[in-house]
Amino acid sequence: MGIQKRHWLILVLLIAVIAGGWWFWNNRQEKAKNLPPVKADSRVLAEGIVFPVKYAQLVMPVDGNIGEILVGEGEKVKAGQPLIRLIRQDYQARVASARSDVARAAAAVEQAQVNVVDAERELDRQQRLEAIGATPRQQLDQAQTAAERSRAVLLQAQADLSAQKEKLSETESLLNKTELTAPLDGTVAYLDVKTGEHAAIGTVLVRIADESSWEIRSDDLTELVIAKVRVGSTAILTFDGLPGVEIPGKVKFIRPFGEKKRGDITYTVTIAPDNWDERLRWNMTAQIAIEPIQ
Repeated sequence: MGIQKRHWLILVLLIAVIAGGWWFWNNRQEKAKNLPPVKADSRVLAEGIVFPVKYAQLVMPVDGNIGEILVGEGEKVKAGQPLIRLIRQDYQARVASARSDVARAAAAVEQAQVNVVDAERELDRQQRLEAIGATPRQQLDQAQTAAERSRAVLLQAQADLSAQKEKLSETESLLNKTELTAPLDGTVAYLDVKTGEHAAIGTVLVRIADESSWEIRSDDLTELVIAKVRVGSTAILTFDGLPGVEIPGKVKFIRPFGEKKRGDITYTVTIAPDNWDERLRWNMTAQIAIEPIQ
């Protein structure tokens, strides 16, 4: 009898579990039916980088070692302000040598001009004498030859002077290029150089940013989505470094030419933000969500 009661008790419990499970499953199904459908994000999504609208990346156009660093990172600078100078003795010596060559060439021109005047005076005298039969024809011919030779020497001296002046101009230009100056008002955002180091031609040494205006650039939009974007399209900007910050903006520019990157044809898009957060910095990562063309 006790065994039969146990069997009945197990059976009742089993039925209760099955009924409870059915009720739980059925209740979830009903709730799922009542949930609103999830709307897919139809916006054009891309990743971009923060850039100042106006900036400069400066390279040393001539070879040499760093002699002076006149600014520091974070420092405000004005357009035309000197930033870096190379060790200039070698370039200064070239300029001094070129100036000496110009002076010698100029002296040669002066002497050649004197010789031309003398030769032409003698030629004129011989012509007058020959006209009255007071000098042989040979003397006149010699004076003519001397005058022509002196003119040729003058022309050559003048050409040499022009060449030396051009050389001086080139060496002075090289000397001027040993100093980097700021091309715009801004802040020194990057300074990767130390006194005495070699500055290779073409290596970026200084970056200057005008921090008054910023933009976001992305080369992440492929040919499959770029047709959904136009200049003036609205966008929302979020930033990996500032969670929770959202800045509205608009598409400012779409580069007409597509470039092959990572196996896709991509187009560079620039976003102009409507406002700005001062905590954002050059080269920070931004997430872009652009409202597509309807």
